[in-house]
Amino acid sequence: MHVKELIQENNRKRELLSKDNEKYYTGLLIYIRTSFNTSEQETEEILMEVLDHLLEAQEEGRTAEEVFGEDPQAYAREIVGELPTAMPKEVVKLVSMFGLIFLGVFAFITGLFASILSFVFNQGESVYHLHLGSLTVTAAVSVLGAYILIAGILRYIRWSAFRSIRKVKEIVAACLIGGGVFAIFAIGLYFMPRFGPPIDIPVYVLALIGAILYGAGKWLENKK
Repeated sequence: MHVKELIQENNRKRELLSKDNEKYYTGLLIYIRTSFNTSEQETEEILMEVLDHLLEAQEEGRTAEEVFGEDPQAYAREIVGELPTAMPKEVVKLVSMFGLIFLGVFAFITGLFASILSFVFNQGESVYHLHLGSLTVTAAVSVLGAYILIAGILRYIRWSAFRSIRKVKEIVAACLIGGGVFAIFAIGLYFMPRFGPPIDIPVYVLALIGAILYGAGKWLENKK
């Protein structure tokens, strides 16, 4: 079965679990799926095997703790350790997808607001004065920042998979972490000296470039 088919089948079968078994298995599923460097196909296959085993045990009157142990996080780490790592090209594709989407959204929003200010309210400049060297560094640092932010979010999700945390606290923590990382990179980029050959880009072209980058990222996502 392909990955999408395995996920759909997993969703259907999870509805057959009791409340306690579903809570236990969901923690396993979240922890294992958010392990960044594991093969997606192998991950979904092992999750299906675990689910089938748990359903059989449930029919016999046993609980997930009786089958897999009272420490689900330790069991999840054991499963992740046995999974094959993702192929380098899969990792590159995933990072490229996030990078393109991140840069696309940033460029589109920047170009859109600048275009509105310039052509609607007659404020600001209609052309961005950029430098190729600093632009390249900005793009690379932005992709790195997006990667660090995503890795941090995935690590937090794994950490909270087996803990009862209020949603309000999760939202506040996510906003603080995401805002802090964004602020650090934004301040660094703002004070970075301009260097390299100068280029002028109309603000509406920047928005168009952003849309193209975002579309390329979504294409990679669908292709994956």
